[in-house]
Amino acid sequence: MQGLDVEEKLADGSAVEVFLARSSSGRVLVQVSRPELVNDIELYGRFMDMTRRSKQLKHPGLLSVEHVHCSSDGRFVVVSEPVTGKTAAAFLQERGALSSDVAISWGVALSEAIQFLHDHGLVHGCLAPHHVFLDGEGDVPTVRLLDTALMLFRDVRSLPVPPTRVLVPAPYLAPERVAGHRASPASDIYGLGVMLFELLTGAPPFAGETSGITRQMHVVSPVPRVPAHLAVWDDIFDRALAKDPADRFESMVAFRQALVELELRVTRVEGSSPIVAGTLIPMETQAGIKPVNAVEQLGSWVIERTIGEGGMGRVVEARHSTLNRKVAIKILHPQLTSRPDQVVRFVQEGQAISQLDHPNIVKVFDLINEPGKVAFVMELLEGQSLKILARERPMELQRAVRLTTQAAQALTAAHRIGVVHRDIKPDNLFVTNDSPELLKVLDFGVARVRQGQNELSRLTQVGQVVGTPLWMAPEQVLGRDVDERADLYALATVLYTLLARRFPFEGGAMTEVVMSRLSGEARPIGEHTFLGEPIPKKLQQLIAVCLARDVSKRMSSAQAMADALLSITASLGQPYEPEADENPSGRWSLFRRK
Repeated sequence: MQGLDVEEKLADGSAVEVFLARSSSGRVLVQVSRPELVNDIELYGRFMDMTRRSKQLKHPGLLSVEHVHCSSDGRFVVVSEPVTGKTAAAFLQERGALSSDVAISWGVALSEAIQFLHDHGLVHGCLAPHHVFLDGEGDVPTVRLLDTALMLFRDVRSLPVPPTRVLVPAPYLAPERVAGHRASPASDIYGLGVMLFELLTGAPPFAGETSGITRQMHVVSPVPRVPAHLAVWDDIFDRALAKDPADRFESMVAFRQALVELELRVTRVEGSSPIVAGTLIPMETQAGIKPVNAVEQLGSWVIERTIGEGGMGRVVEARHSTLNRKVAIKILHPQLTSRPDQVVRFVQEGQAISQLDHPNIVKVFDLINEPGKVAFVMELLEGQSLKILARERPMELQRAVRLTTQAAQALTAAHRIGVVHRDIKPDNLFVTNDSPELLKVLDFGVARVRQGQNELSRLTQVGQVVGTPLWMAPEQVLGRDVDERADLYALATVLYTLLARRFPFEGGAMTEVVMSRLSGEARPIGEHTFLGEPIPKKLQQLIAVCLARDVSKRMSSAQAMADALLSITASLGQPYEPEADENPSGRWSLFRRK
């Protein structure tokens, strides 16, 4: 790895290998995606999205991702911030088991970091002392957890794992995982219980002569008793290490509260507490942790459900407490509200959309920017993303062109006021249930906003890649400054895949697809769609022009693209009607979730 001196390999994962390395800034953790990942385009794309999301998630108890880059063979290299100190495993080996007050201190810090992951829909899945890093010296260092979400990469389907590769050592497996089930928040509660047991006693609770015996002990053996001087821990271990997940703490919030209450009992025996100073910390004051069953409210809006979540924030459905009006609210993650650059980018997105009063762009009604609370209120849409629609069945030519025309018209309005979207893809194109169908462009989170020739803000440095590589223009893949024609390239790629059910470039792996656009032109779409409809010559030419590798050879504007598409629509005949039994199931793989 260029610029990195690898010291040791720490872990093997289904998606990445983890190394401890030395860089110019100090010792860092390096996660390198496995070569087999690049051979699966869909999984590779979701892994890239998750990598970008991991880079944006920040918590004092997690080791932050410092930067991400792609190696020449297509493998992703994810490098952490510098690591000082040692792992908890090394600490145990050198200094022995922890005292109760120190173990509680570490446990509270770890529970908060894990709860943060759970709040963002992630499960750690491999809680063990060798994944805990200690910053600073002394008995109460800053405890930092390596998030293994990339290492284990839990998605809709798993990567194949050779039997010789051990993802989670047997002593740290929950009973349900021994039975073959996926990790869950309840599994992390069990994992933290195992780790605290080991920190206090020097050995995990279940450790047989072989891996198989250890696995069996998790399932059938009772929770072992700790030494008499640690008896105050018995209740916690009985709850955390219960065989049935339903019998464990209901959440990491409850686990943390039990540790704080235990600290008060220990304090009365041993003296002052470094954690709570003699009083309970109210859970609602902890960043990223909410009381169980609490009603979440933002101003006059009562939050009813989470619609989706990304690296910067989550989108929720909310109802006005008195007017009974329903809206969607995009809320910046609480841990990012203390970072001015993230707040500015988030507010910039809301301001950009609010200026775009266009039927094909989601509407923003209000912007909330208060200390610790940043959000914008949007119209609530009913329908499906273009990605989901394309998974269900191949799209007829007239429908694909009609929806693409609406997207081009939305981009015309955005470009007119200096907004370049930079992340046009099927996920960000939403088709409502209206009749006729109405397409809405979503998620201006990585948009570049200009006013005249001057940018309102320049939060993205030249050389930093933002967006989704599979749909990007070549200049954007290379991290160069982009203009409106990058959006045209991405939209033409979407239209191409809707009609042909394949990408404009050859390649068995995503990196091949992405890299091929840097060295050559897109392959012609052909004369017929996937469904066999003839593609007008003018539409073939339009797609080829918008996919030109040379920016200067593309159409000059989204308005020109929209006008050309409208002209093509006017020349089309009757809409294509597939036969009732026409269902080439199994061939619709480009957008279909496997």
